[in-house]
Amino acid sequence: MGLRPGLFLGHEGGELFGHLWVIHWHAEALPAWPSGTDLALGAEPWPVIDPLTTLTVAALSRVFGAVSAWNALALGAVALAYVGGAAVGRRVGGAPAVAGVLVALSPPLLGSLSSGLSEDAGLGLLALAYAALLGEGFGMSLLGGALLGLTAASGLVLGALGALGAVALGLVDLWRRPARLGRWVSAALLALALAAPAAWMHADRLGGEGHRSGAPHEQPEPAWRLNPWRGADLASFVAVGEAQPPEGALMRIHPTALGLVPLVLALIGGRHPLWLALLAAMALSAGPRLSFMGEPLGLDNPAVRLFRLLPGAELLNHHARVMLIGQLALAALAARGAVTLAARWPGREGRVQTALALLIAAELSLLSPTPLPLPTTSAHIDPLWSALKDVPGAVLPLPLAGPGVHTQRPLYEQRAHGRPLRLSPNRPGDLGELQDDPTARWLNTLALPRGARPPESPSWAGLAEAGVGAVVVREAYVEEVTARLGPPDVTAQGGAAWWVSGR
Repeated sequence: MGLRPGLFLGHEGGELFGHLWVIHWHAEALPAWPSGTDLALGAEPWPVIDPLTTLTVAALSRVFGAVSAWNALALGAVALAYVGGAAVGRRVGGAPAVAGVLVALSPPLLGSLSSGLSEDAGLGLLALAYAALLGEGFGMSLLGGALLGLTAASGLVLGALGALGAVALGLVDLWRRPARLGRWVSAALLALALAAPAAWMHADRLGGEGHRSGAPHEQPEPAWRLNPWRGADLASFVAVGEAQPPEGALMRIHPTALGLVPLVLALIGGRHPLWLALLAAMALSAGPRLSFMGEPLGLDNPAVRLFRLLPGAELLNHHARVMLIGQLALAALAARGAVTLAARWPGREGRVQTALALLIAAELSLLSPTPLPLPTTSAHIDPLWSALKDVPGAVLPLPLAGPGVHTQRPLYEQRAHGRPLRLSPNRPGDLGELQDDPTARWLNTLALPRGARPPESPSWAGLAEAGVGAVVVREAYVEEVTARLGPPDVTAQGGAAWWVSGR
């Protein structure tokens, strides 16, 4: 997947740096488990969305380093997805290899991994849970419940969506075999018990408080094949051709392309209740407002209105992620179709199924917006940041946002100096109380085409009162800032820094 030493698997413009930041301060605290950190504003408390995943990668990074640990997570997620997909395919009487490849290389999963969303890495765990829940024997039901609970611990959103899928599976199974009610109830209780600690950490959000994104602003989306914002474009389900985020763009990617070969195989497989699951996932993933080929249609999505009747459902901001569950349904349907098709060549069924799996892999890799090979991001940190270790007070990197400014990069670079950052991870670009300070406001708009006018007499007093020990400016703006503030105290690769104290 294009992996080389010193490179993280993931798109630089996604949320990779933010997730690496959370993992880093958890790794530093091991064996303790911090409830938050004072390394940034508003980060105490900071309940992680994926405690099991964070713990695993944090522990690995203590031994093997951050790059190896993160890449092991990404590659392990793909391998686990294959195992889980194969188990689902086998459980529904389909071709394991076809389902395994379809889940492992699914656009929704690889889109999440490319975006640095470690909380979706447990998709294979969810697939194994479904396979166990549909198995025979009380022990398999308990195993399925345990795996479902662990899925929630590896990613709360994935666990919540997976629980909805499990409820649907249970209702269909009980319609056919009502005697299995005790098994499903036992599995549900075990899943709830294991998921409760992870859910409790986010009680404020589940209760309707905490972080919420503002109302979406409808506008044309050139990157509609990648679904960077909220819902999936209706055309993205049948999108073909390679698609990459625009250079320098800060966006998550959630491609939802189904693929021609998987769709044809699913149709060959015939009628099955999982078709309803796939169609429901597609409807929900389209988000609250519908669009087609990047153009808003000006229509509400009735499926999302119904979905929001569920407690906490309105807190799902990126509806395209629902296709993580839809992909499992598609994989099962395609696996059944592969068996039906392969039966036309008696004695060669295994070879035909393998060929179909390879054909799916080729289509997803070459003819769809699936991010393959996975993009990479350099782990390099400029020497400038190491010079800040002895700063008395917080570090304020400016500008915090704007064209060409990655709002999460300072979080990753913090590991080089260990000083608190005078910024909020939850409010990118927000100066907070410093917004009224003319000097800080000017520096924070350096990246904007029409930024604030520099003050005639720049003052450091407001910055000092806010606890800022050093202001850091990237290379592109050093000359302009030096002309107003005078020579910096430190100049190195990456930019320059001005000490606030003593001025």
